[in-house]
Amino acid sequence: MTMTDHDRWADAAGAYVLGAMTATERDDFERHLAMCPTCREDVDELRPAAEALPMASPPVLPPPALKDRIMAEVEREAALLAEAGPAADRPAVERPRRRFRLPALAGWRLAPVAAALLIAGVLGGALLTGGGSKTYPAGANAEIQVDGDKATLVATKMDAPPEGRVYEVWVVPKGETTPKPTNVLFVPRGNGSAEAAIPGSADDIDKVLVSDEPPGGSETPTGEVVVQANLS
Repeated sequence: MTMTDHDRWADAAGAYVLGAMTATERDDFERHLAMCPTCREDVDELRPAAEALPMASPPVLPPPALKDRIMAEVEREAALLAEAGPAADRPAVERPRRRFRLPALAGWRLAPVAAALLIAGVLGGALLTGGGSKTYPAGANAEIQVDGDKATLVATKMDAPPEGRVYEVWVVPKGETTPKPTNVLFVPRGNGSAEAAIPGSADDIDKVLVSDEPPGGSETPTGEVVVQANLS
C-alpha cells in the first residue's frame, strides 16, 4: 500500500458504510481495506451510526424554540473550540487520531447534522405513547410490536440482504391490497438484530412487509419478501 493509495481512500469510509459507492468503487476500496488498518478502524467506528440511521424515527418538524436552543448551543461550542485552538478537541492518546468526515451529502455540515440527530432523538422519545401492547409474528425471526398506535419491527438473527441491497419496509393500508413504500430502509446488525419504527398509525395498517431492494429503495417491491405480518 502506498501513501498515494491511502490518500485516495482517506475519506471514503463514510461513503462505504452508507452504501454510496458504485460497485467498482466498493471493490477497489475493499481491496484497500485488506491492507489498511487505519481505514478498517474508520469503517468499524462509522458502521454502528450508519446502521442506526434507517431505523430513526420518521422525520417531523421540531418546535422552533427547541431548534433555536440546540443550534445556539452548537454555535457556542464551535466558538469555544475556535478560541481554544485547533488542538482543543483532540483526545489525549499516544497515536494522534486522524479526523474523518462523512461524504458530502447535499451540502450537509457537521453542526447541522449533529443538531438534526439530537432533535430526532428528543422528538423520537416524545412520540412514545402508552396503550395496549400486542405482538404479531412476521417470519424470518421477526415480529411486529404494537404499542398504542405505534408499530415497530423487531428482528433477531435476520439474514443480511443480498450484496448491494437493503431491506425496505412496506405497509398495506386497511381496505387496500397494494403495498405502499415507506421511508424505512435498514440492514441488520452483524448479529442479525434490527429494530425499525413503522411510519403512520398501526390502526390504519392491515399488513407490514419487508423485501430486499436497491440502496435508495423502490416504489414497488422488486426483491424477495422476507417479512410479512398481518395486523388485523
